[in-house]
Amino acid sequence: MSELRERTTVLLVDDCAEHRVALRKVLASAYEVIEAADGNEALQMTETYFTQLAAILLDEGMPGIDGLDVLQIMQSKGWLNNIPVFLVTEEESDETMARGYELGVADILVRPLKPEVVKRRVANMVELYRHRFELERVVLEQTARIREQEERLRQTNKSIMEALSAAIEFRNCDSGFHVRRIRQVTRLLLLDVMEHYPEYGLTQEQTDAISELSIMHDIGKIAVPENILTKDGRLTADEFERMKAHTIYGGELVRHITFPQGERVQRYFYEICRHHHERWDGEGYPDGLKGEEIPIWVQAVSIADVYEALVSRRVYKPAYAAEEAVRMILEGECGAFNPKILASLRRVAVRLIAEVSGEAAEEPPEERPKARVAAPAEPAAASPVQEEKESGQRSEAQTLFLLEQEKYRIIAELSEDMVFTYNQLFDSMEFSEKFCRVFQVPAYISEYSKYRPSARTFYPEEYEALIQCRNRLTWAVPEMEMDLRLPLPDGTRPWFHLVLHVILDHRDRTRELGYVGKLTNINRIKREATECQKRANTDALTQLYNRAGAHILFEELLLEGKNTHTPLTVAFMDIDHFKSLNDTMGHEAGDQILTAFGQSIRRLFRPDDIVSRFGGDEFLVVMKNMGDPTFVREKLKQLCRQHLQIACAREPLEISCSIGVAFYPKDGQEFDDLLRKADQALYQSKRAGRGQVSFYTPPKKLS
Repeated sequence: MSELRERTTVLLVDDCAEHRVALRKVLASAYEVIEAADGNEALQMTETYFTQLAAILLDEGMPGIDGLDVLQIMQSKGWLNNIPVFLVTEEESDETMARGYELGVADILVRPLKPEVVKRRVANMVELYRHRFELERVVLEQTARIREQEERLRQTNKSIMEALSAAIEFRNCDSGFHVRRIRQVTRLLLLDVMEHYPEYGLTQEQTDAISELSIMHDIGKIAVPENILTKDGRLTADEFERMKAHTIYGGELVRHITFPQGERVQRYFYEICRHHHERWDGEGYPDGLKGEEIPIWVQAVSIADVYEALVSRRVYKPAYAAEEAVRMILEGECGAFNPKILASLRRVAVRLIAEVSGEAAEEPPEERPKARVAAPAEPAAASPVQEEKESGQRSEAQTLFLLEQEKYRIIAELSEDMVFTYNQLFDSMEFSEKFCRVFQVPAYISEYSKYRPSARTFYPEEYEALIQCRNRLTWAVPEMEMDLRLPLPDGTRPWFHLVLHVILDHRDRTRELGYVGKLTNINRIKREATECQKRANTDALTQLYNRAGAHILFEELLLEGKNTHTPLTVAFMDIDHFKSLNDTMGHEAGDQILTAFGQSIRRLFRPDDIVSRFGGDEFLVVMKNMGDPTFVREKLKQLCRQHLQIACAREPLEISCSIGVAFYPKDGQEFDDLLRKADQALYQSKRAGRGQVSFYTPPKKLS
């Protein structure tokens, strides 16, 4: 958005040219002035010149879309927050003023306008908006600086904790990325607990804090002798007791640390350090806590600690594969855990494996057991070299795809879009939080091919278009977009914009690994576009189609007629002596005559016939399958002489109209050509005495 001080344009909106000229003279010396003659034009120009407008002067009493209607649309689009709008009205009505201020108008000007007053009030309001924007800009800059300082402080604290934790692990012969993996796994588990188990009351703030603290869970190992930490072999009973004491040492050490975030964070830290070796069945240490006595965040750190121990090489064991480590925990081979935290582990397993797959490659392959989650390995079926090669290829493909999944997951969390990701390697579908909330589906579906939505979920033509676009996706064109209507649990079918991106194996471009999709609700945009289109194509007085609307609909009928050979009848008419009626009875009576005449035309014809006020007292009717001249004449003659009841006259008025008719395809193939010939036939009716129906007759050729 441009700064307001750079905006120098004022938009004048008034259907009266004299009013616009007067205001232009007042404001032209200080601003560049542009003009709009009605509400539709005002909306179009506001959207076009939005970043240049310093103010808008909007007439309240325009025909069609009046000033208050324009204000309401501007308010719905959020424009009034950035541009001061002055409502210009003929009278100081309490109702008008209340409605205007309710819609967000900056000020109200009442005619007759005094030039100096207008000039000063516009200048004051523009300056007020400039000061407000400048203040908002300063606040945003200061807020950004504060956040930057907070982030630097947080990163400093994080670095200190990582350095201390790495120093502890260095004594245990582990590298720094091992402790960071504890944080990653803890965070994944807690995010899932937060989503699926609201009874624990976890918040995003708690999850972030606990994930950072988790890397310090073994801080008590500072007090454990190095010969025990690095012993190459099984510990004796006494040595094991000394090792177990690191939980007590860690808890006592934390008691003496003051945390800027308060006692609650200190409590999290203490519980993590002291209780991360407790077990669900009470068989853990040091206090033998059981079940829900163990805080849920400690249970998450316990799972992360066990998982990390399994996938890391130790002096007493090789590193297990990530898939095998998950299986061992889920099947109870590493002690008892809360069934809920195990369910969370099962849901995040794919993403968790992606977190460590790149790092696990640093372990010597020959030292890792070859194991699979789905079934035990069969060494006789393949040589160790071949199996290792295949495993590496699978791991690389999975890593590429899962890292891509993680990127889109983060984007989904930061946006309001509904994101879904399909992993073909695992036949699993994962949905963002908003997607689950809107469509009421689970966040993760395994064996998704069994639950794919059927064609009944979609409208047939949209489903066919979706399948065609989906089948055309390739390495060269991996992304598609389309609008479609999808069913919600409440039974509605709003419009959504779908973006789908297929992910292919970079080594085999014909092999699909899955896809990532995004849905955006565009129902309001579609509805507003339809309403705006309808207003743009509708005559404000008679509510019939205007000239532009009639032209659009005629082209659709013409296309249909060319394909199906459907004849069309074009009838062009105007009210006889309308100018005289308008001058004698007044403009209000003239408007009522036009409205009543338009209603009588609309009642006479079918809903799918085009009935339009073409301009002034001219009307247009287009009929399908009406090629019989006799029938057309009899039907149209009902309009030639009629009595109209209007509010301005006590007695019904006798009105006549002249009508000219042209036929498609006999008299012409295009809209303008048929209209011109119907107009020529109309003047034949005028010359023949008015109040008649005439058909277009081609001019006689000279012999």
